[in-house]
Amino acid sequence: MTLLASAVATYGLRIVLITLVPAHRLPAVLRRGLPHLAPAALAGLVATALAGHAGPGALVAPGPTHLALAVAGLVAWRFRNPALPVLAAVVVAVAWEVLS
Repeated sequence: MTLLASAVATYGLRIVLITLVPAHRLPAVLRRGLPHLAPAALAGLVATALAGHAGPGALVAPGPTHLALAVAGLVAWRFRNPALPVLAAVVVAVAWEVLS
């Protein structure tokens, strides 16, 4: 029941913010920050996935995930395409698993 209530609240908040407060009506300071919102959220998800249950120390200990992220970062920087870095990271992760 709690999960359902949370989902309804989240969905309702999104609908209200999208319909009642469109981006063109936001203050200029907030509009300048909107393009950075998605990458920041993605970075938070990646950091959480990297640390997992091992804690923050897992973020500095090198491993196969760091290699995959480095390759994905280079591909993203070079090609500016959101799909290619994901594909590159998956290829590196699968190759690491096969070779080790």
